[in-house]
Amino acid sequence: MNRSKEQRDAEVMKTMGILDNIPSIKVNHLFRAHLLQRIDAAGESRSFAGGFNPRLAFFGLLLGINIAMGTLLFLHQEPQTTARPVATAESFSDDYGSPALSYYDQQTPDSQGSEPTK
Repeated sequence: MNRSKEQRDAEVMKTMGILDNIPSIKVNHLFRAHLLQRIDAAGESRSFAGGFNPRLAFFGLLLGINIAMGTLLFLHQEPQTTARPVATAESFSDDYGSPALSYYDQQTPDSQGSEPTK
């Protein structure tokens, strides 16, 4: 761990010398053309092998579910009467309008000009 600066520099120089002596690799001039041909061939064989596309199948499944849900929503909808929303609004006012839930008393100022109680 406690190496001197000279030892570290010597190891760095040794490593750099090894990297400088690595022979360069010559690539065939037709490498890219052969690679692109292999990619095209693999893509064609995959697209014509059975013709199954999972994205298209998933899209069809979702489309079918959406059409079925829309049909069920519009065909089996209960008719709404006007009395039902009023009863719901009244139940909310009964539940949330109690004095126990209000922060301030809703009193009017008395005749002497005092402020409402808090």
